[in-house]
Amino acid sequence: MSDKFLGERIKIIRKQRDMTLQDLADKSGLSIGFISKVERGLTSPTFSALLKISKAIEIELVELVQASTDRRSVIRKNERISMYPMTDSGIRHEFGTHGFRKMKGLWITLQHGAVDISRGHSEEELGIVIKGRLKVTIGKESYSLEEGDTLYIDANVQHSLKNIGDCECICFFAIN
Repeated sequence: MSDKFLGERIKIIRKQRDMTLQDLADKSGLSIGFISKVERGLTSPTFSALLKISKAIEIELVELVQASTDRRSVIRKNERISMYPMTDSGIRHEFGTHGFRKMKGLWITLQHGAVDISRGHSEEELGIVIKGRLKVTIGKESYSLEEGDTLYIDANVQHSLKNIGDCECICFFAIN
């Protein structure tokens, strides 16, 4: 795997977690300058540095390096890569695409009452509620969505998703 692909993968995951370079530096104990060079493919991280980065962005090291060259057109449900495991927050994020694509797919599963908050990120999102009911707040506007409803979120806009149904809520997002 090339340094460029690895660096891009780290940057994508960092941004998906709404982390700044400073956040990643603080959590990993590495310098901002070093992380920036890794993300741009200008330097090769040591195994130790890669381990610190993967721990800080909460992804298994194997998943970090393995998924970067996978460009399959079809991803089966059991082949999705979890961004991080379901926690007490009742939220699970899974990649719906592998490798480096212009557009990324993301499955979000929210247990009853769970809230997923984003401060905004550089990608635009188009989402659809597959199962359940969802309260979506985009900026200052709130909407109640049901199965089959879609939503569009502009880049850099704060937004949140809250499961307001009686069962788990499953959404799929195309991110560009």
